Amino acid sequence: MAKKQAQQEATSASGLDAIANFFILPLHMPALTTSSAGYKNILHYLYFKKHESPKEDPKTPKNRTLFVLNIPVDATEDHIRELFKPSGRVISVQFLNRVRSTDSTLTKEEREHQEELERLEKEAAMLEAEANTKKNTKGKKGKKQEAESQAEEIRTVYATGSQAYVVFLEEQELNKALAMKKKRRTWIHTGSDATPADIAKLSSLGVSKWMNEYHRRRPDAASLQIKVDDYMEKFERSEYEAQQAALARHNVMDEDGFTLVTRAGSKGQNSDGVISITAAKAEDVKNLKPKKKELQDFYRFQMREAKRDKLVDLRRKFEEDKQRIEALKVNRRFKPY
Repeated sequence: MAKKQAQQEATSASGLDAIANFFILPLHMPALTTSSAGYKNILHYLYFKKHESPKEDPKTPKNRTLFVLNIPVDATEDHIRELFKPSGRVISVQFLNRVRSTDSTLTKEEREHQEELERLEKEAAMLEAEANTKKNTKGKKGKKQEAESQAEEIRTVYATGSQAYVVFLEEQELNKALAMKKKRRTWIHTGSDATPADIAKLSSLGVSKWMNEYHRRRPDAASLQIKVDDYMEKFERSEYEAQQAALARHNVMDEDGFTLVTRAGSKGQNSDGVISITAAKAEDVKNLKPKKKELQDFYRFQMREAKRDKLVDLRRKFEEDKQRIEALKVNRRFKPY
């Protein structure tokens, strides 16, 4: 009875109805198309309470975290931030049960793995956006818009009854969110009939996100020509400076009295200012006589081998001469005997 009375007092103080320690936040859902204009007053009920857990988690501090239940299927981080913006500064929104309606057959481990991959992809996109904004010389407004466009993600469709953790910057901001008053709150429309005010509150998603990224990575011809001209001007300037530095070092004596011989003029010709050295041509190199690789008759064994080879050659020639003489004798026509 005391618990029920305390709950009623909290409800009257906050202005929102409560059930099972959850505050009920009704949201007016916008019509999807002009043909469904008669369904403008459809309500979607969001349930939230202060996050309480026996385990300490730095990602969801107890005194600054709001546990939100039954988020809309098309919810994004920008939606949640815009919803709780009057209460305080939201530093992070962590979605649970991030399962698309077509992925209901995934196991718990697969869902956790999918959530971890999406979180890592988003962190990588944020880091890349920060690095690009540091290099960019645009104004603060241009940097902010570029960082937001870099952090855009593909829309995720959630299952019915999905949950989220909303972390505020300070504890009093969480208390202010718990003490929200009753008033008409409309869910931001992101369909084809969305107003410019709604589109300005959210970053582009889905096909719009890819179209923005396409145009951002492919600049128009005029800006591209300016970048090319600037690059070529810097390149030509650096080449001219390198050439002037090389000419300044040409034929300059160093501290030890040596002169650095550098190439100047035609290829293959070096000069120190007094003597010119020209590289040999390929035709002249081919006509050069090969150098003897070793000395002949330098060692005694070389002399002995040379004499032995010469004697063997003389004997061979003697045998050949004998055979030639015998052949002449056989083939001669005059035979006196």
